[in-house]
Formats: sequence, C-alpha cells, structure tokens
Amino acid sequence: MGKFFEAHKRDIVLALSGAILLGSGVSLGIGFSQLQVPHPEFQAQGLSQPSQQPDSSVEQAAEFPININTASTLALEALPGIGPSKAAAIAAYREDQGEFKSISEIQNVPGIGPKIYAQIKDLITVK
Repeated sequence: MGKFFEAHKRDIVLALSGAILLGSGVSLGIGFSQLQVPHPEFQAQGLSQPSQQPDSSVEQAAEFPININTASTLALEALPGIGPSKAAAIAAYREDQGEFKSISEIQNVPGIGPKIYAQIKDLITVK
C-alpha cells in the first residue's frame, strides 16, 4: 500500500469500523430517541410519512349509531369496551345466528354483558 495508508492505517481502520457500526444500526450506548433529531428514516427508506387526512374507514368507524348487522369489525371496535376479540365475536355470532333482531340481543355474544351493553346501547342500531 502507499505511504499515506501506512502512516494512517490505525485512523482509517477506526473510521471505517465506526462507519460500519453506524450503518448497521449498532448503538454505542446512545439510542436514536436520545439524539433529539427528527426522524428522517421515513424518507431515507423511501417511505412517506402518514398523511394528516383521516382514513375513510376510520371515519366510517366513528359514525354512530353503528348498525351491528352490517358493521365491519373495525367499525365495531370504535364502540367503548369492544376490542378486536369482542368485535370478532360479534361478527361470528352474526354469521352463526343471523342478523340481530334487536340491539339487546348483542348481550348473547360471549363477553358482552349488561355493563358493556349499557355503554354501547345508545351507539348501536339494527336495520
């Protein structure tokens, strides 16, 4: 190799090692959040930042009253006390038993008792 490389071999090796560590994502005790830097990784990786406009499915999920005979599981999850598993249980009940005849019938779904029914009865409908 050349004279320059021989004279600066240690510095070059250290600089290249540091670049490799940084490029691989290995941290030397400082986390990304501790750097107080904006998150440019979205653009660096070719991803776009989420738009500020709400997704239409989220808008639909928040419209009340929700028809429990036709609502998607996502829409059902907008109801208080209804998470993904209870929303899936409502959809499964609807498939097995047919359409709900009244809103109170939702209490037949496992996991939905009088307490949850009291929270959601004014937010649901059957049509």
